[in-house]
Amino acid sequence: MARITVEDCEQVVKNRFDLVILAAQRTRQILAGDAITIKNKEEKKPVISLREIAAKTVSIDALKESSIRSFRSFALKDDIEEEAEDMIEEDTYNPYVNIEMRSLESDKISVLKDVELEETAQLQEELSKDSV
Repeated sequence: MARITVEDCEQVVKNRFDLVILAAQRTRQILAGDAITIKNKEEKKPVISLREIAAKTVSIDALKESSIRSFRSFALKDDIEEEAEDMIEEDTYNPYVNIEMRSLESDKISVLKDVELEETAQLQEELSKDSV
């Protein structure tokens, strides 16, 4: 059944490699929740996407643009992450400089403020003096 669909699609999209890219993109769209534009919804998603392309119920140009954007998004994410890292390195304000994180027995994390840290340091000094 899918072979007939591929042969029908070749009339719409001449290059089989392009057809594979377009059908894969349409399949991703269907899996993401896009509405199916043909009546037979009982088949597998790749077959449905091929049948939609053959029936010309989806725009080939829109699929091409969508697939190009999906490939570009990976490169753009890397650029955005690099810019974010640069911004973090330039940032001089850190609100968590003097805060220590401790793990309790119940696997919860408590935050100790500067005052509590100073008090525990003073207690430790007093205990070390008393024990000497």
